[in-house]
Amino acid sequence: MDEKLFPPGEVIKLYGVYRCSCGGSEFFGVSGRRFPRSHCPAGAWRIVHRAREEKLF
Repeated sequence: MDEKLFPPGEVIKLYGVYRCSCGGSEFFGVSGRRFPRSHCPAGAWRIVHRAREEKLF
């Protein structure tokens, strides 16, 4: 299975937990925001846990 890597600065489309490709950093991504700068030079983000987006009204 080909795993998609997301570069820093790209807009997040999937709600869930993302981990740096080197495994050293993790964050919870919210759709509409941008991926943060990775903590390692060659880092990109990959999704490790997909979550259902909650609508709070």
